[in-house]
Amino acid sequence: MASAGETEKSNSQHVRLQIRHSCVCNRQYILMSHQTEPENYSPVVYSILGNLDVEGNRKLTFPIDRFQMHVIVDNGLVFSCITYKTNHHYMPFMFLETFQRKFHEIPSLVSRSVHARENEFDRDFGPVLTTIVYEFNIGRGDKISQLQVQVDDVKRIMLDNVEKVMQRGEDLDNLLTKTESLESSVRELALRGRQSVTVGGAFRRRTREVVMRAKCKNLKMWLVIGGILGVVLTVAILLIFGVIHM
Repeated sequence: MASAGETEKSNSQHVRLQIRHSCVCNRQYILMSHQTEPENYSPVVYSILGNLDVEGNRKLTFPIDRFQMHVIVDNGLVFSCITYKTNHHYMPFMFLETFQRKFHEIPSLVSRSVHARENEFDRDFGPVLTTIVYEFNIGRGDKISQLQVQVDDVKRIMLDNVEKVMQRGEDLDNLLTKTESLESSVRELALRGRQSVTVGGAFRRRTREVVMRAKCKNLKMWLVIGGILGVVLTVAILLIFGVIHM
């Protein structure tokens, strides 16, 4: 029988990492929080907050049994979220950066946060945080998922184009086969007059020219498709490594 840890590990391979709890704190209190699970995470948050230097700007991760608490320290404010243990921290920190940015978009909350009491911002910012958590947990909130959607769209368009190219290739092959068949018929009629042979040869050359032009167009389309995919993948890689920002 599989242990709980093995089950969670197995599930984590198939289920997207979820934000289970998130909050913003000052030096003493949780000012506002949101959670998607029934566990009470407040004691864990206060335990870490009590030993945390909240000055400066930095990112930290703390192990908590089966979970991890990811933290952004922001000059007296602490933005945090709790997830299952993971080696891929980009998603929790992308979430926290979004949380932090949205909070700073309301200057009155930032100024009040120094002397605010426990849960004081639940009404002011709670609905916003609920939306942010929901967007991330369904895969619409982070850049990687957005890029994946874009790449999937490009792949779908490419597959449609490839199918059209393949269909066109079949049509061209049929045209060439018919031309060769017609050429054979013309040769059989050669005994009836040189003019018929000349007309047959001209038609064959014309048909082959049409086929070659069509194949050149197919090649150009393949090059364009490859170029588009290359640009999308390059942008995705640059975004993942933080070289450019959305």
